[in-house]
Amino acid sequence: MSQIVISADTATTVLNGRIITDIAAGDYVTLTPSNPLTSRANSANNGVTISGRVDAGVHVMVIRVQKFSNDDIWLNQQRNSAIPVVLNGSVKESFVRDGAALKETYDLQAGSITTQPTQTKNNQDVNALMEYTIEFRNVVRNV
Repeated sequence: MSQIVISADTATTVLNGRIITDIAAGDYVTLTPSNPLTSRANSANNGVTISGRVDAGVHVMVIRVQKFSNDDIWLNQQRNSAIPVVLNGSVKESFVRDGAALKETYDLQAGSITTQPTQTKNNQDVNALMEYTIEFRNVVRNV
């Protein structure tokens, strides 16, 4: 599957109304589709049946935030909730085309933290990151 890589420096990530700001400088937010868009069944005489998949919109988002930051604490609270927290939000990135300022938006729907966070340490600049994996039921891209 392809992977959508969005620079955290040029995008705004919002989860349940909270703007995530503690992403490491120069890092990326990734969205990876989990399933194909369509299913195909080939038949004799060059026949094919093509149908849309009901799970085509499922994406996995990986986001890395500074360890011990406010966003790390907030995401950890969502992870540790007695009842799984449903996350909705967006990733928005501005761009210019033909002199016009435009915006690309990924609408993130019905997500949950699916993997225990991974800790990453950098021995050169002493940054420590927590990597959170969130699976969304549907992600819609608007340009």
